[in-house]
Amino acid sequence: MREPDPADELWRRAFAARMTAVNTLLEKATADLTLAQVNHRERAGVLSIAFSLAHVVGGQDRNVARLLDGGPLLWDSWATKVGYAGAMPQRGTPMSVAEAIQFKDVDAWRSYQQAVFARTGAAIANAPLARFDEIAIAERPKKAGGAFVFLFVPSGPIRVWQTLEAYVFQHAARHLGEIEHGRALVGLGGVS
Repeated sequence: MREPDPADELWRRAFAARMTAVNTLLEKATADLTLAQVNHRERAGVLSIAFSLAHVVGGQDRNVARLLDGGPLLWDSWATKVGYAGAMPQRGTPMSVAEAIQFKDVDAWRSYQQAVFARTGAAIANAPLARFDEIAIAERPKKAGGAFVFLFVPSGPIRVWQTLEAYVFQHAARHLGEIEHGRALVGLGGVS
């Protein structure tokens, strides 16, 4: 298998545009939500919009900190404002924990989300181009499951730009659909 092309300024601009688009849709999807709507659970086994938001925006916060700017998670200073003090859900979070995720202040959530999206935009624009080509995942876990990044890059090491495509952009696009479905369950329309 041939080595992937290195990230260049054209890729950076295209990736930044994709992230701006998906983050704009996430902002639109939360703009009119009430606290009751964001926390609504249709029934056992159906997760709230709060879960989906915590999972996707928290994942963006975590991955941008880890892969691009090396700073602390923004969530650390927002958890008490939002009123959800638990860990941000990740792949493998038990269903009992995921079902319990609720916010106490949806306006604070929207402010946290805006801070994450601003950080993402700045990190993409300002990271040295060589950073995107560094190895993010050198060895694959024995049980990678269906994680998109391992399907996207079926063999060999995985670079930062590939991890960003999978764990930040593709992940956000996937969960945007989940959030739109949650909006339908509380009587709101779609956004994309």
